[in-house]
This record gives sequence, C-alpha cells and structure tokens, in this order.
Amino acid sequence: MTDYIYSLSLAAQTKGFLFSLGFGFLMGAIYDFFKIIRIAISKGKKTQIFFDIAYCILLAFLTFIFFITINEGEIRIYLLLGEAIGFFAYGLSLGVIVVAFMETFIGWIKSGLKLIFKPVKKLLIKIKGFLAKGNKRKKKLENKWKIHLKPNKHLLYNLFVKKGKPAKKNLDEKEV
Repeated sequence: MTDYIYSLSLAAQTKGFLFSLGFGFLMGAIYDFFKIIRIAISKGKKTQIFFDIAYCILLAFLTFIFFITINEGEIRIYLLLGEAIGFFAYGLSLGVIVVAFMETFIGWIKSGLKLIFKPVKKLLIKIKGFLAKGNKRKKKLENKWKIHLKPNKHLLYNLFVKKGKPAKKNLDEKEV
C-alpha cells in the first residue's frame, strides 16, 4: 500500500479550481484595464505590443504568486484550465460590456477635450505667427544697425598679414 504525502483531497482540488476560476476572471479584468489605457493613449501597433508585453509579464508574476499561495508552487492542469475558463468567461460576458462602455466614454472625453483645446490651439498658432513676424523685424533692424567699415588702407584695424608677408605699416605712423 503506497501512501502519497503530496496528494490533495478532492475538497482542496475543488477549492483550488474555484479560486483559479476567480483568478482567471480577475486576469480578464486586468487585461481590459490595459486595453482601456491603450485605447485612451493610442491605437497604434507599438502601443499594443508594449501593453501586451507588460500584461504578460504582470500575468506571469501574478500566476506564479497564485500557484505558490494556492497549491504550494505545484503546477496542476486543472488550475491552468480554471484560469483559462475564468479568463474567457469574463471576456465573453462582462468584458464585452465594460470595453464597449469605456470606448464610448473615452470617445466622449476626447471630443470634449478637442472642443476645449481647439480655441487654445488657434490662439497658440496666432501667437507663434506674431512672434515669427517680430523675429523678422528684429533681423531687419539688426542689419540696419550694423556699422559698415569703410575700406581704408591707412586704418590700423584693416592691416593684415598675407601668406608670410609682414603687416603693412600705417602711413601716418613714423618709423623710429
């Protein structure tokens, strides 16, 4: 007669399966939370990939903690099956309603923000145009204010050295 120390009773297995159903339901809710954030931010592929990877990492960590808590770290098929059934039960029931509601709610918020920020955007465009005109005026004034030096060979600051030749002496200057 073999006695299994690690065998679980039927009541413990049923309890673990019901917990895994609830955990799967929770996983579906967390997925919808990530989906709602993704919809609010952007519907691009890069955003979707980022959030899916973040969800998978979080899900792996939570599943690991769940298995340690419920089944002392042992992975059982019925627990994984319970998680999958709970996830799909949420996705096909409450998840459809939550996502549809949140998509319309986010659409309302985005349209409201567009109505609020549309006049602000137009005002900023006008200010930018005014500043650009001011910058052009500033450049014109700078060009007018430049002091143009007259070409005079007798001035000290116009003397220069050409390829190894010494600088020319000023004609006003007397040699000592």
